[in-house]
Amino acid sequence: MADRQRQTSEIDRQVIRDVNTVGWHVIPVPPGERSPGWAFSIGLFHNHQHPEIILFGLPAETLMPRLSQLCTDVAAGESYRPGATSRDVLDGYICEFRPVHERWLVPFLGHAGWFYGGRDFPVVQCLWPDRNGRLPDHPRFELELLGTQPLLEHEHVDRARARGLLESIGLA
Repeated sequence: MADRQRQTSEIDRQVIRDVNTVGWHVIPVPPGERSPGWAFSIGLFHNHQHPEIILFGLPAETLMPRLSQLCTDVAAGESYRPGATSRDVLDGYICEFRPVHERWLVPFLGHAGWFYGGRDFPVVQCLWPDRNGRLPDHPRFELELLGTQPLLEHEHVDRARARGLLESIGLA
């Protein structure tokens, strides 16, 4: 867990408080002009030996409550490890959980890296389907939704469909 001497902000202190009292903290990253926005957990691995969870591209009013519910479910014993699926995330649509490659921890889960003191923690990405139930790597996934979810299981920026997202946050 993060070195308490390195705390530099109220957000840092709130993360530690929440992880110690609730069991996790959720960090929102608001959408930008060219970024879909995302949120990720901190503390699931520390307290529940469960991968942290990252979720991209849903509307803000949906994103935070859904990720918070996933964290609550993990605390109650549910498991969303790589390969798991769930109909409970988005009103009956099947979402799939996939591993996140270590390359993406710094750009997309930087505060979790601060908390854990490096990259030694697992993460799963919750991928949600289009209206036809197709996940983002399906060849007929709805084109207008392609930029909403990178495929962070892949290391290469183009296979991960992360180039535009990295550019939008000034990292490409």
